[in-house]
Amino acid sequence: MSIINKIYPVEIRNREILSPAVILIRIISLPLFFVSVLFRFSPNFISFISFITLILSGIFASLGEFFISSIFMHLTLSLDCVDGQIARYKDKKSILGQKLESMHGDLTLIIYPLSVAIGLFSSELISIWVVLLTALSSSIYVNWRGVLSLSSINDDPSDLTFLKKIIYSQQKPNENIRDKSFIGKILFILRMNTATQAGIPFYLIVIFLFFSPSSAVLPLQMLIISQLFIGLALLVGKVIMKSE
Repeated sequence: MSIINKIYPVEIRNREILSPAVILIRIISLPLFFVSVLFRFSPNFISFISFITLILSGIFASLGEFFISSIFMHLTLSLDCVDGQIARYKDKKSILGQKLESMHGDLTLIIYPLSVAIGLFSSELISIWVVLLTALSSSIYVNWRGVLSLSSINDDPSDLTFLKKIIYSQQKPNENIRDKSFIGKILFILRMNTATQAGIPFYLIVIFLFFSPSSAVLPLQMLIISQLFIGLALLVGKVIMKSE
């Protein structure tokens, strides 16, 4: 087995192939992976460092130091890939590591967009309503994020109705259900590319803040809208499942 297949197995590649931002971040993270292997860093140590870079990114963004904030966020996103790659490379999986990964994803989606919004508001580039909507959308999405990461059913689409296939296909582990629901797969791809920290709007915010803070307003608004839409859709899905 090649080192690439070990740290980036086929099942993960198949899930992420339609998420260009994820692929780009994984490529950028490779030098950090080899440095981590060279110095024998543990996956949890890498996770701990990424928590620090995340907090620093949020602090500098809220202060309007967007260039420095973007550097730290690039490190954060790269390190978020590296910890999993190190774990697979060393065949080390732990409950603590899984909890750190989930916590890191939640904090990234709350701290960074809100810090950027505060910084943009201080720079008089957005209104206070955008800041409030950023806090609301990220909170709603993070509240439901755990439902999408885990599955409580067997990954078997044979006994599911058309509607249930769409709903359960949004949960990450349900690959077989997703393959049998075209609409569900499209919605899953849209969510991954618009509402998450590995999505296009999130990554555009990071990139645009390097050059022109005002350019980051539009992707921030896209992130807010997508997270609110996903949150509402999940609420509707929950009501439908309870009524059946």
